[in-house]
Amino acid sequence: MSRIPVPTLGPVASPKICSLSAGVISFSSPMNTSPTPDLIFDVGMNNGDDAGFYLECGFKVVAVEANEAFCGQVAARFPEAVREGRLVIRNVAVAGEPGEVEFWINEDHPEWSALDVASAARGGHRHRKVTVPAVRFGDLLRQHGVPHYLKVDIESADHFCLDGLREVGLPDYLSVEVSDVALVDACEALGYRRFMLVEQSSLLPIDDWSGPLGWTAQFPRILTAHRAWPYRLIRKLAGYQRIRTLGQRSRRFPGRDFPIGSSGDFGSNLMGTWVSGDAVKALWHVHYRHWTSHGREFWCDLHASREE
Repeated sequence: MSRIPVPTLGPVASPKICSLSAGVISFSSPMNTSPTPDLIFDVGMNNGDDAGFYLECGFKVVAVEANEAFCGQVAARFPEAVREGRLVIRNVAVAGEPGEVEFWINEDHPEWSALDVASAARGGHRHRKVTVPAVRFGDLLRQHGVPHYLKVDIESADHFCLDGLREVGLPDYLSVEVSDVALVDACEALGYRRFMLVEQSSLLPIDDWSGPLGWTAQFPRILTAHRAWPYRLIRKLAGYQRIRTLGQRSRRFPGRDFPIGSSGDFGSNLMGTWVSGDAVKALWHVHYRHWTSHGREFWCDLHASREE
């Protein structure tokens, strides 16, 4: 079903290190400072939808997640992959220094849990503090190897991952949620040369928004997010959940339906056009101003490629 050509996996080597963290077995493998073609890092694993997609595509996955509940759920969801060593779950938080850190669990929206209490408590949701093991991202790379693709979604702590890349080595492809174009400059400084913005409610590249597919994908989100009274009235009459379900159809692609909240495709399989850092910053500014001026959140991932 996958649209991603991947190398054939050989026999899984016996891990050199085995540690038990929060009831989930995690393995370590030798350091590799150049990208490993069949390896993906899923930092901010959440409920495992992204990790499951990568596994289906034939990749080995190192999944990093500070929320212990998610780790147990995903281990139970993919027991064979864990047993075979194709899925390694690290129940840790990525931080500036090793040890322990405070982590805030959002009890209403666990996917919003974060090291930063303001991020975890947004919208006035219930939240609680836990203490979790902390690791430096560079140490994770040294243990497991530099991946072909790195997905990062850890609620405003992304810079810890970029610091680790600077120390050890660069994946071929990287994606991270972008809230400021300074992130583009940081990626360029690391050595990434081509970029693409992917709007996360529809998983469409920004440069596809002008066509009918882009408008079809965005219309349900406009209805669910706009604060003006006509939109609130439509939500009341039609039903929020019904409109949201309509929006899910925009996340259907040839050979794959991506669940709400998942990150979608990556690398050479993205449908948009790779552009320079200056061009992607200009795109971000235009669309950020457009969405926020209409009272809507601009939810977007930056994809980066080392290829010129």
